[in-house]
Amino acid sequence: MSYEEFKAFLRELALRDDLTTYGLLSIPLLRREVGARLSRAEVDSYLVRLHAEGGIHLLSHVEFERLPEAARRDALRLPSGAPALYWIRAL
Repeated sequence: MSYEEFKAFLRELALRDDLTTYGLLSIPLLRREVGARLSRAEVDSYLVRLHAEGGIHLLSHVEFERLPEAARRDALRLPSGAPALYWIRAL
């Protein structure tokens, strides 16, 4: 999946009320929907790039430690050591 295809795919997911919570799409859910079409590193790279371009906002979860382990594991962790990012708001 190319970067442009990923952007279109993410936007489609973000518009679905059955997949979002108050307009936010979780990164773990995105990873499940992407499946094997992209590696974890590719998804992370595309998300960081989209955020830098202003196409999305990446947000942390208020009570991150209370999330199930699988959800915490699938959050986006930046090399900078910043808090894990869990939500995507498409712009």
